[in-house]
Order: sequence, then C-alpha cells, then structure tokens
Amino acid sequence: MDLQIKPGDLFGTPPDNWWQRLICRIIGAHSFHWGCFISDDANSTWVITESIGKGVALTRFNYPRAYVYRIKDIGEVSWKRLINIVADYGDYPYDWEVAFRMAIWWLLRHYFNKVLPIQHDKEVNCVEWVALICNELGVKIVNDEDYPTPENLEYSSYLQFIGEVKQ
Repeated sequence: MDLQIKPGDLFGTPPDNWWQRLICRIIGAHSFHWGCFISDDANSTWVITESIGKGVALTRFNYPRAYVYRIKDIGEVSWKRLINIVADYGDYPYDWEVAFRMAIWWLLRHYFNKVLPIQHDKEVNCVEWVALICNELGVKIVNDEDYPTPENLEYSSYLQFIGEVKQ
C-alpha cells in the first residue's frame, strides 16, 4: 500500500455487484462497504474491524480496492484503544433490518421532505459500525437525525479523503 495509513483511518470499498452499484448510483455514493484500520503487521497486512454477516469482527484487509479516509482533528489513535472499542461492542450482531428502515427514511426524506426519527439498537451494519467507532473516539461524523450511509460518510465534513488503495 502506497498510502500512509494509520490506526483509526476508515475505508469504503466500491460496490462489486449489480444491486450494490444500483444502490450507490441512487444515493450518490462511490462506496458500499465500510470498515476501520486497526493495526498492520510485519508483512504490511492490516488488521481491520468491520461489521459483516456475523456482526462486529476483527479481520484482515483483503479488499482489492478501497477509498481511505482520515478522521479530522483527532490526532493519533492507539490500536489498543480501537481494540477496546471492538471489545466493548463485539457482541453486536449484524443489523439486517436497517437497510429497509434506511431505504424508507431516505425515500421519504429526499422525495417527500419528511424526516422520520432514527432507530438506534444494539445491531450494526458496516456504516453504523464506523459511525459508532468515530463517536467513541469523540467525533460525530453523522448528524443525529441521519442514518449513516456511504454517501454521508464520504461527504462528512469530519472526514478527509486521503487516497485509494489498489491491490
């Protein structure tokens, strides 16, 4: 990786199938799946955290392409602090229902100018997980009245795009 990625940097991967591309086109996003870099090892292989089908997880970064973002004005983030955040929320399962709730919320907001209240529970999809990590680090990257979506993460004024990883 050519970028100087640091613990706490976030990544968004581009959509990789037709329905993900359709959703991204509708909402105006370049990315579909999100995660957070934790620590690299001697082989420059990053350990990451993401919410996948089984829920919150620590995994290896093995995506062929990703957009990398840094949280502004936060300074250095310790990988130990990130591991503690993952441990605190590690029992959160994947949020299978939020996609439907988010779609209804998005349609009503963008086409009917009606804002529904956001439901927060103890389940997270990948963008909810990244927003929760940022909240734990003291930065609210998404407004309380918005669901975290790839679009509002990409355009958050609290994140800085630092480059793209291509493997």
